This record gives sequence, C-alpha cells and structure tokens, in this order.
Amino acid sequence: MNARILVVDDEKNILVLFKKILTAETLRQATGETPETIPDKSIEIHTALNGESAWSMIQTADYDLIISDLAMGEMNGIALLRHVKSYRPEIPFIILTGVGTIEDAVQAIKLGAYDYVTKPFQQDELLLTIKKALDYGRLNYEVRRLREQISEKDGVGFNQIIGKSKSMTKIFELIRVVAKSDSTVLIEGESGTGKELVARAIHHESLRRNQPFVAIDCGAIPETLLESELFGYVRGAFTGAIADKKGIFREADKGTLFLDEIADISLSTQAKLLRALQEREIRPLGSTQGIKFDVRILAATNKPLYQHINAGRFREDLYYRLAVITLKMPPLRDRKEDIPLIVNYFLEKYTQLNHKPPMRIADRVMEHLLEYEWPGNIRELENIIERAVVITSGDVIESDILPEQYMVKMKTTAYAQASAEGRYDALAFGAETPQRFILTDEQNQYVKTLLKQNLSLKEIMSQTSGPLEKAVILHTLSEVLGNRAEAARRLGISRPALYSKMKDYGIE
Repeated sequence: MNARILVVDDEKNILVLFKKILTAETLRQATGETPETIPDKSIEIHTALNGESAWSMIQTADYDLIISDLAMGEMNGIALLRHVKSYRPEIPFIILTGVGTIEDAVQAIKLGAYDYVTKPFQQDELLLTIKKALDYGRLNYEVRRLREQISEKDGVGFNQIIGKSKSMTKIFELIRVVAKSDSTVLIEGESGTGKELVARAIHHESLRRNQPFVAIDCGAIPETLLESELFGYVRGAFTGAIADKKGIFREADKGTLFLDEIADISLSTQAKLLRALQEREIRPLGSTQGIKFDVRILAATNKPLYQHINAGRFREDLYYRLAVITLKMPPLRDRKEDIPLIVNYFLEKYTQLNHKPPMRIADRVMEHLLEYEWPGNIRELENIIERAVVITSGDVIESDILPEQYMVKMKTTAYAQASAEGRYDALAFGAETPQRFILTDEQNQYVKTLLKQNLSLKEIMSQTSGPLEKAVILHTLSEVLGNRAEAARRLGISRPALYSKMKDYGIE
C-alpha cells in the first residue's frame, strides 16, 4: 500500500503531530496489518496551514486522502470539501472537528466527506478511520480503473462486467480469445451471472462490432411463435400474415445473434435450428426458397444441457453445434472477492440515477453481503443495492436497510447456535481453515458466568487460564453476531487489541 495524504490545519502543532503519529508502522500496529500490506515508507504526508494553500496543492498533485480541520480561515473545511468534491469527487475526505461543531461535521458527511473525527482524538481510532478511508478510496479507484481500462480496450460490452477474481480473469481472457473467431459459443451459468453481458462483450470485441447484436429470450416466446420469430415468414403463410416478416436471423445479418435460454426450445424447433446452423440457410414459413445468412451464433442456458440430453429433451447433435466453445460463468458465491467492487459499481450507478450524493456501505452491511450465498447472483445483488440507495436518507447504508430474509440467511445465524452449543468455529468468522474449539459443559458455563459479571477481558483473564481467553472472545463475538466493535466494547479492550488477539488465535 502506498498512500499520499494531505493534512490541512491552521495549527502547526496538529500538523507536526500528524507527521509523528501517521506512519506505516503506527498504521500496522493499529490495524494488525503486516509489512507486506503496509511497507515502510509507504505513507507520504503533506501538510497545509489553510484551505487556500491546500486547494492549490490538490490541483497540482494527486492525493489518496485529505484530512482537514473544519474551523479555519476564509476557506474552512466545508468550503475546501466542496471544492474537492467538485474537482476530484473520488478522493476520500476526513473532517477534524471540535465537540461544539458536530452539526457542521454531519453537514460535511452529507456533502460527501468519508467520516469525521472529533478533537481531541484517540490515536488508534483515528488510524483505523484513516486506514478504512484509504481502503475505500482504493476500492473506488479499482472500480473506475477496471471500467475505464475495459471500456477503452475491450469495447462497450465489457464496461459492465466487474471482477478481478481468478475465475473472472479467466472469463475475460477467454472472451478476448473466442471473439477473434466466428465459432459458435455456448455460455452456461445460473440466472443472474451475466451471460448476456458476456455475449455482448464477445460481439463488441469481434470484427462484427459495427454490425447488429440481436438477442432473443427463447423461453419467453410461446413455441407457436418462436419459429416465425427466428426464421420469419412470407405474406399469406398463415391467417394474419398480411406482410413478409424478416425474422431475427436476417435482422442480425453480418452481426451476432444471441439465443438466450436455449434449453427451453421445443424438439421440433431444435431440428429446424440444427438444419439452419448446418446449412447456414433459413427458410421462412410459407416459402420454398432458402435464404443464406451470415450470422455469428451465441447461445446461453441456466440449466446443464447434458441433463436435458439424458432426459431426451435436447438434441445431442444440436448441442455439439452450439458448444463448439463453452464459457461457464461462475456464480457470485464462488467469487465473493468481487462483491465489494460490484457493490461500489452499483452504488455509483444508482446514486447517479436517483440524483443522490455519493453513498457508502457500513462495514457490518458489507459483512452480510459477503456472507450471503446469492442464489440470484449479480441480478439479486443489484436489486438489493438499488433498493438500499432509494430508501436510505443519509449517505451510509446501514444493516437495518437489508430485508429480513437476507439477515436470516447469513452465516451469522450460525453464531447464536454455536454459542448455545458451546462450539466456537473460526470458519463462521470467515477463516479459510476450520479451527474448532470445543468447550466442556463446565467450561462453557464458567465462561458465561464470568461474562455475566460485566468484567473486562483483562479482569476475566486474571481469573482464568490462557486457553480460555480464546473461548471468551469467540463467545462474545457470537453474542454480538460478529460485530467486532461491539465485542471490543463488551470486552473492555480497543478494537486494534481485539483484532490482534483474533489474529493470534486464528479468528479472522
């Protein structure tokens, strides 16, 4: 992590203090990070004594974070914030304020500030806020970089596909490769995984990008109409056919035809589609003349076609015509590292559409989003973010905005059960390797008795042996459904101290 931070305050001693306490080493100590994630000399501090000087510096240099006092001279913190948000809205901005100006600080949050810190501030709390703001800024930068890079390099179809996980990186690479050919591509994946976006990306990356892209949902059109939609008809072919209809094969001529939900077409239509693909020729209903076409075929299904083949509902020969190349879209639950990027993409999209100021997701809400299994995949996540943006009145989306069913389905429901049974599984807290810690009934009751006395962790540990400290921490985390800030408060220790102990015990 490399970060250039600008600190603005009209008191020199505050600027000196920031230079002293805001270093790579202090950030590591406060957040439990390692030299690999926050290397030495990775934090660069710049200072300004007033808003005017700061504004000049911002226009001539790039900063990853701005920390400004609220009460200064002619250009105070609010005025500087307004300038920054109109010039570089993506830069996180933290306001420093005295207790008597909290209302002004709240106004700053509404204007787009990431957070505010009251003076005199606690060093660990300040450093944690700074670390979160830097992470938030980098996340937004990553979203913008991916979108700009993909949009410029890979065409219009790429700019809505967000992801940097290994599985999505492979998808991007495959799209670039298959787009260069005219081979038929079958895109498989659950509903909501972005199959049509991938189809559009293939088209826009191909030599056919300036020709039509025509999409049809085969499952949404009645069987009696699908054939005429695909191949067209001539005047008089049936009652009501008062004029010729081209059909989508001819509408997509020289371009790309995307057949979505291909598994839903009938066997009779499958036979005619197979013939069309083999002969590269269609015959409109009521016509005796074949018409050649030049169309690249992309197909998609949310159901494994081999199951339909085994059940006699899909032709095996058609499958091999369609699946010359197969792309399998991963479900969202298998690429959860992409969720923060996707969430921020949708936040930006729907705040703009609804004419709202920039918003961010509370840490606890993001934890819920990361834990949920997302059966509806990206489409479901988009729906939740759009809903949250619409009904949130402030600039932070809190957990009470989430519908109840999402809270119930979270892994956090396992915490209460673990607590009741005296089991504390680190996997429930996101660790990659399960680390089960089982207490005897006697030990479990002893821990509960100690906690009921409202003692701090330090006081509890003075009465217990070392191994029970892990049980006390896990029990408290389960009681508060994984809320680390609340767990630290109940245990009477700082959040950095809690994070450090969790790291020591493998609770992540």
